[in-house]
Amino acid sequence: MVIHEVTLASATGRTAGYAAKRAAVYALDAIEGDPEFITRTCDCRAKSQAKKAHKKALKQMLASLQDQCEDQEAVAVERALTLVEGEGDEGGVVMETVDNGDARF
Repeated sequence: MVIHEVTLASATGRTAGYAAKRAAVYALDAIEGDPEFITRTCDCRAKSQAKKAHKKALKQMLASLQDQCEDQEAVAVERALTLVEGEGDEGGVVMETVDNGDARF
């Protein structure tokens, strides 16, 4: 019996099933003799919690990036709507008003 790469017990027997049962009994005896063994050896829960926290952080970052993209898209649409085709010119030149009041063609 191996738990987290620590061999607790081994056994032999006439059949594999019998040997496995004996090894399991010996392993249980070993754990009963050292009740803190699992607490000291097993870090499965900590790894699981760290993995979940990492996943949650990635989801939050993705949501933030999506919000930023949506904001940039909204700004681009707004800027596109402020473009005026042919204002003051019959030639169909696109004019964009810049924040400082200047016009660009």
